[in-house]
Amino acid sequence: MSFTSMGLIYLGTGTEDPAVHRAVIEHGGLRTTIVAVPNVGTVVDVAVEMAEGGTQMIELCGAFGPVWTARVIDAVGPHIPVGAVTYGMESVHAVAE
Repeated sequence: MSFTSMGLIYLGTGTEDPAVHRAVIEHGGLRTTIVAVPNVGTVVDVAVEMAEGGTQMIELCGAFGPVWTARVIDAVGPHIPVGAVTYGMESVHAVAE
């Protein structure tokens, strides 16, 4: 099976509707879906929806951390790779602001 679909989920400002606040970029046979969620608690549902819709790999923004990343991995199953952005120690103060 060729790689044709990936998803990126990021934490928005708190007012996003994941069904509406999303973008799709298609280029060179790859479909990338970018979805904003209003809070960390909605990331699992969005990831499952993406996986069920054919997304083959999911990347999470750094705001979710290891706990929510693990919950997404458990929810989408072993056949969908889930990656997570992390911030280096030099960024801790800027991220906290």
